[in-house]
Amino acid sequence: MRWPAQPKTKTRTIFKMKNTRMTLLALSIFGLWLIAGTSVEGFSFVSSNHRSAVNCSNIDYTPCTCEENRVVCDKVLIKNVKATFSKIPAHDLAGLRFTLSPSEMEPIPDDFLGKTRISGDLVMLCVKNKRLKVSPKAFQLSALGITRVFIDGCDFGQQTNFSYMSGFRNMMALVIKNSTNFKSFKGLPSQSAFTYLYITHSRGFEGLNQDTVALPALKVFYLNFNQLNDATTGKIFKSLAASSLNSLTEIRLDNNKLTKIPEMISSLSQLEQIDLGFNEITVIAKNSLPRNNTAKGLTFSLQRNPIKTIEPGAFGGSIGSGAHVKLEDIRLTRLDSKIFRPMLERMEIRAKNVLGKTPLLFIGNNPIQCDCHLAWLVRDNRNLLKHIEGGKCNDSTELLDLKAADFIRCK
Repeated sequence: MRWPAQPKTKTRTIFKMKNTRMTLLALSIFGLWLIAGTSVEGFSFVSSNHRSAVNCSNIDYTPCTCEENRVVCDKVLIKNVKATFSKIPAHDLAGLRFTLSPSEMEPIPDDFLGKTRISGDLVMLCVKNKRLKVSPKAFQLSALGITRVFIDGCDFGQQTNFSYMSGFRNMMALVIKNSTNFKSFKGLPSQSAFTYLYITHSRGFEGLNQDTVALPALKVFYLNFNQLNDATTGKIFKSLAASSLNSLTEIRLDNNKLTKIPEMISSLSQLEQIDLGFNEITVIAKNSLPRNNTAKGLTFSLQRNPIKTIEPGAFGGSIGSGAHVKLEDIRLTRLDSKIFRPMLERMEIRAKNVLGKTPLLFIGNNPIQCDCHLAWLVRDNRNLLKHIEGGKCNDSTELLDLKAADFIRCK
């Protein structure tokens, strides 16, 4: 399975992430997702309680197959999968990858795997946006063993909620790709293990109801490449209770259709990273970004947005004391001192406190007017120039090449 090719008109930017355990874990989750269709890394059989430790190759899972210690059911009818597992002795299964048959008409029923328990990843794939419907007790025996759930290419039109996941106490991540017709997030586990929710390259959030779900441990929330507009984005965040938002440290909303920064963003006190790049945002309003974020500061991106206005105070709070700020290709023509000086000064303070790491303001591909309005920077605060990356005048002169003497007559 591979990620869809990126549009030629946009260069996909990887939002730089901090070197923390959470970041490494997040990357490993995506790594497993990327290889889910072609590799079996990370799968192994385990023994628990009185269950037998079974080598996948020693059991006949026909019409499913054993592929290097995981079971793969590729376009096998649900009734045939259930019949197969009903005959197999109780054991722990390290991973299951199930692809719905194009001719499938039945929902995944209660006790789908008989006495077999998943202790690892559950991967459910659909062909040509096949409708997915899962019974609330389909994986009840695996409730304490499933750690990650991956869903790709499914239509949730008949799946009114995620109640079959509500007992997944050790599930830490849910990844959904290429799917449609979202109805509700109800049923997602509220336990402390569930910290990652990724929904990308998907559509059909207009029918999402407003039943709120509490995810008090949620830290990372990806909603990129979903063609979301302002209204649908607001709907999604309203469906998450306040307790779900207070814990968020990272959000990705890049490559959507947003025309403004979502209102709820400013209230996220723990937010450390946010990507709003490749949208249609025209205004960066005062107080539209978090002000009371953590001591780590806020690392964020607004690149490739048609920004027309940046209000004074837009970059208040501790913005600038994070790793970087990306404002590339936003039609920026001026570096107003009231807007950018406080940010750059916070970057200077961070650079002194965090040795070896220079926070940067990326402003490449913007036609900066290099007139007297830059005297505050080039002449009076030249030490701040080292925190600007990619800055050029509208005549292609590098900002770093400007001389203080050139601004001697500026007031």
